[in-house]
Amino acid sequence: MSQTERPTTAFRARAPRLGLGMAAVFYLVTLLLAVGWAALTTPGLDLVLAAPCDLAVPWWAAGLGTGLVLVVGTWLAERWSVALRRLEDELGAMVAPATWWRVGVLALLSGVCEEALFRGPVQHSVGLVLASVGFALLHGGLSRRYLAWSTFALVAGLAFGGLAETYQSIAPSALAHVVVNAVNLRRLARYPLHGDPTT
Repeated sequence: MSQTERPTTAFRARAPRLGLGMAAVFYLVTLLLAVGWAALTTPGLDLVLAAPCDLAVPWWAAGLGTGLVLVVGTWLAERWSVALRRLEDELGAMVAPATWWRVGVLALLSGVCEEALFRGPVQHSVGLVLASVGFALLHGGLSRRYLAWSTFALVAGLAFGGLAETYQSIAPSALAHVVVNAVNLRRLARYPLHGDPTT
């Protein structure tokens, strides 16, 4: 198999589909958990709602830049890793059809709600490293099949956590997370489903 060849059919044939309704319920529960947990701590809801600090690099530029660096890193890694190409293939099947609207909704839900939880009360309670490990476990767990996803999530979690600590807000990490998910999920649309009439 060449470096750019994609092992599409076997992985896409067995991948479950992720419905927007199911995703919305999951992320609503995640957000409620984040808000409830934050409300029971000190400084409270500021863990989720605080405005970013005013620093030399604006929060939105730091979030956007971090997201784009992670996207480029994913693209480069995918060119050399068969495991990562297989993972992207399976994830592509889960989120199909990867229309801009569908990808946008999934990216916004996952980016904002996961950051509200992990970079809010979780990171406040257990610290950056353990919060990032928990974030990685949510993305693939300890399964060898999803090791590439967990590894990327660990790196991304550390980056997101650093943003949240630097700006004392989840806003830049949420923006970075949304950018990563929006671009990477949309990239998966390049690889049509096996058996899809559009192929």
